[in-house]
Amino acid sequence: MTEDDIRQIFFVECEEALEAAEAGLDACRAGTHDAETINAIFRAVHSIKGGAGAFGHRALAAYTHGFENLLGDIREGRVALEAGLVDLLLLALDVLRDHVEAARSGAEPPDDTELLGRIEAAQHGGTAQVAPPAAPVPANAGAPAGDPLDDLDALLDELAAPAAAPDPAPAPAEGWLVHIRPHAGAMTKGSEPLLWLRELAELGGTCAACDISAIPALERLLVDEGYLGWTFRMPAGVSRDAVSEIFDFVGEEVSLSFGEDAMPPVRITRRCEPDPAEPQPPERLKAERRAAAPPSPPANQSVRIDLRKLDMLIDGVGELVIAQAMLAQRLANEGLAHIEELALIETLVRDIQDHAMAFRAQPISSVFGRVQRLLRELAASTGKHVKLEVSGETTELDKTVIERLSEPMTHLIRNAVDHGIEPPEERQAAGKDPEGTLTLSAEQKAGRIVIRIGDDGRGIARDKVLAKAIANGLVSPDAELSDDDIHQLIFAPGFSTAAQVSSISGRGVGMDVVKQNVKDLGGRITIESTPGKGTTFALALPLTLAISDGMIVQVGDQSLVIPLAHVIESLRPRASDVKGLGTGRQMLNARGIFVPIVPLGLLTGAENPVTDPCKGVLVLVETEGHGRAALLVDAIADQRQFVIKALDAHYRQVESVAGATILGNGQVALIVDVDFVASSAAAASPSRVAA
Repeated sequence: MTEDDIRQIFFVECEEALEAAEAGLDACRAGTHDAETINAIFRAVHSIKGGAGAFGHRALAAYTHGFENLLGDIREGRVALEAGLVDLLLLALDVLRDHVEAARSGAEPPDDTELLGRIEAAQHGGTAQVAPPAAPVPANAGAPAGDPLDDLDALLDELAAPAAAPDPAPAPAEGWLVHIRPHAGAMTKGSEPLLWLRELAELGGTCAACDISAIPALERLLVDEGYLGWTFRMPAGVSRDAVSEIFDFVGEEVSLSFGEDAMPPVRITRRCEPDPAEPQPPERLKAERRAAAPPSPPANQSVRIDLRKLDMLIDGVGELVIAQAMLAQRLANEGLAHIEELALIETLVRDIQDHAMAFRAQPISSVFGRVQRLLRELAASTGKHVKLEVSGETTELDKTVIERLSEPMTHLIRNAVDHGIEPPEERQAAGKDPEGTLTLSAEQKAGRIVIRIGDDGRGIARDKVLAKAIANGLVSPDAELSDDDIHQLIFAPGFSTAAQVSSISGRGVGMDVVKQNVKDLGGRITIESTPGKGTTFALALPLTLAISDGMIVQVGDQSLVIPLAHVIESLRPRASDVKGLGTGRQMLNARGIFVPIVPLGLLTGAENPVTDPCKGVLVLVETEGHGRAALLVDAIADQRQFVIKALDAHYRQVESVAGATILGNGQVALIVDVDFVASSAAAASPSRVAA
C-alpha cells in the first residue's frame, strides 16, 4: 500500500469522524446527550488530529488541538455545556470540515484565528479576550525551544554519551511516570513517535529518561523499527486517560505502562534473527501492561475498496446476468429449459448480484447529515431558524444515487427555507411556532426509495404561480390546469416568483436543475402543497442504477421491459370489466377501482399490436404520484433480471423510456418509464400521448 493510499484512507476516516461528531453535537443540541456522547465527539476530533499530524497537515493539526482542548474541558466538567456553547461547537465543526477539505485538495486552509480565540475564551468561561492572530505554525510546533528531538546533532551526541542512571524519581505529589515503548515495525504504518512526545510535552510532561539500550549494531539497524523508549513525568493534575488518548490513533503499535517503576525492558520482534541475549519482559510487567491498558477492541473486519474496483465488479456481474439469460434462452430453444443445473445457476447469479449491489449500498444518513450545516448557514443569511426532523436515515441505496442526490436536495432545502417558511413575525401572526420545521424522510417502497422534503411554511400560492406562468408565456390565459399541473410549472426553466434576487434564490435557476437531475437518476419528483400548511417534495428514485428485475412483454413486433417494482398483477379482462370514457379512452374496472388502460403499442409505434384489451394482457402498475394504470400488451414473455443501460450515453433521452437492456436472445429491449406513461395517461387520451 502506497503513502497516497494510506492518505486516502485517512480522509475517509475523517469523513466518518466528522459524521460521528456532528451526530453527537446534534444530540447535545436536542438535550439527549450523555457523558459517552461527549466522549465520542472528543474521540472523533482527536482521531483527526492524530492523522493530521502524521501526514504533516499542520494547520489542521493546530486547529484540532484547540478544538480538542475545549472538548476536553467539557468532558472533565471544567466547562458547562450550555446552548450557546453548543452553537460554538457546531460552528467549530463546520470550520473543521473546511480544514479537512483544504487538506484533501491542497488548498489554503480557512482563517480560523477569530474562532480559535472564541474557543479559548469559552475555556475561561467566556471571560477571556479573543486571541490575537496566530503566528504561522512553525515546523516544530508544540516542541519546547531548543528541544534536542529537533536537533539531529544534539540527538546523536546524546545517544553517543554513556547511558546515565536516571535521576531519582520525585515524590508522587510532584507527578507520576508514564513509560512509552514502540513495538517492532511501528513506523511502517505511518506512526511518528515525535508527535507523541510533543503532545505529552503540551500536557506539561517532561522527559525523565530515554532508554537506548535496544539500539543494535549499525549493520543490524533498520530504519522502520522502534528501538528507543521514553519515560515522561506528568503533572499530578493530568489523568492517565488524557495520556492514553494521545495513543488512540496508534492502536497496538506502542505499549504504555504507568507508575514509579523503572522503564520496562524492551520487547521487539526483529525481522532478522533474534538475539538470545536480548532481555525479555518479565511476566509481572506484562500483567501490569495488560491491567493498565484499556481492553483491545475486536479486530476490524472491514476492507476499504476503491470505488472503481466496485464499478468493475458491478459491470462484470451485469455481463454475467446477460450471459446467464442468453444461456437460458439457448437451452429453452433446445427444449432444456427446466434442467436442474440451470436453476442452480440462476440462483447463484442472483446471489452474486445481491451481494455485489450490497457492496455499493450506503445509508442515506450521509446526505441527511449535511443538512444541519446548511440550515445554520441559511439561518445566518435569512434570519429564519429551522429545526430539522429526520426519519428513515438508515435506508440504504446505491452510492452513485447518493452522490448525485446531494445537489438536488440542497436546492430543495434552500428553496423551502427561502420561499416556503415564513419569517418569524409572519409565523407568529399566523399562530405558528416562530421556528420553522423541515422534515426529511426516506423509505423503501415497491422496489424504489421515496425521499420526502417537507416544510410547515406558507405553501405554494397557485394563483401567483399561474399568473407568473401566463406572464412568461408558459401557458395560455384560457388554459385549464389542475393543481398538479400548476405545481409542475415551478420546474420550468427561468421560472421564479421571487420579488427580488438574493444570494439564495430569485434567478429562476435551480428547480429545473432539480427536476433534470432527478430525471437523470431514473426518478420522478412530485409536489404536495396546502396553502398555509406547507409543501412536501417527494422524490421517487431507483435503489440502484445497474441491475433490476423486470417483466418482458411482447407488443406487436417489439419486446419491452416493465420494471417489476411497479407491477401489481397481470390479468386477462372480461368484456364487462372494460368501460369506455369519452372518445378513444378505455378504463378497467379493477375490483371497483377504475384505472386507465394504456395501449403500449400506440406509444411505441409497434406493428400490428393488440388493441382489444380482451384479446391481450393487462399489466396493472402503480406509481408514486400518478396512481395506477393498466398497460395493454400482447403477451408476457418472461420475468428476469436485466442490466440497465442509459440511452443518453449512446443516443439521447427519450420520454416514456427509462433505458434499455439486452435480452437473452441478444435483442435490445426498451425499458418502459412507468411513471411517465401513467402520468400521460391520466392527462390525455392514448392517441394524444402517442402524438
